[in-house]
Amino acid sequence: MINTKFILILFHLPLFAIALYALGIWKKLKPELKILAWYLVLTGVLQIISLVLWFLHVNNLPILHFLVPLRFVLLVFMYKSILSGYVRSWVLDALMIGFCAFSVLNTLFLDPWNTFNSNAMTVESIVMIILSLSTYVFLMDKRMTEHLKNYLRSAELMNSGVFIYYTSSLLLTYFGKYIIQVINPELSRYTWIIHGIFSVIMYCYFWRALWKQNTT
Repeated sequence: MINTKFILILFHLPLFAIALYALGIWKKLKPELKILAWYLVLTGVLQIISLVLWFLHVNNLPILHFLVPLRFVLLVFMYKSILSGYVRSWVLDALMIGFCAFSVLNTLFLDPWNTFNSNAMTVESIVMIILSLSTYVFLMDKRMTEHLKNYLRSAELMNSGVFIYYTSSLLLTYFGKYIIQVINPELSRYTWIIHGIFSVIMYCYFWRALWKQNTT
């Protein structure tokens, strides 16, 4: 049990390190990539709060009910910048508003604030997979190179990180409530270790996206 807890804590360190890196280069970041930096910093803050609650043996699942809509909105804002001229802005605005409304209703009527936010995370994963796959298609258009100018490589890396993470976590988020409530706690932690590995992969892609901002 101690080992799995230690590993789960370790998986948070890359996020904290990359969030600090984003703050360190904040003034040098292109406006389009500052959204990604906001994602890393705010996600890092919420994860710290979650860890503190965990150490205090306090239910930290309510954090998910704030984290999920927050990261959804920030990532869609990032995609608004990437897909400008390919997807109408109002479509993505409606997507953000609709998801936030769904998240609130889900917390009020389906997944109470003190339980695993399974429904919202499942919908989030599906939408992000669709957005990332669509972006892969648009990136094959030569006009996209001109549109993204000198942060094309960063956009590709960010999109790859989103696709890898949300594809791998779709089943976990869908069955998350079952895993927490039914499966042996130790086995549940091993499941979250797998989830943590893919989280680290995504954060590494995001770090590369910030680092490669001047690479076309």
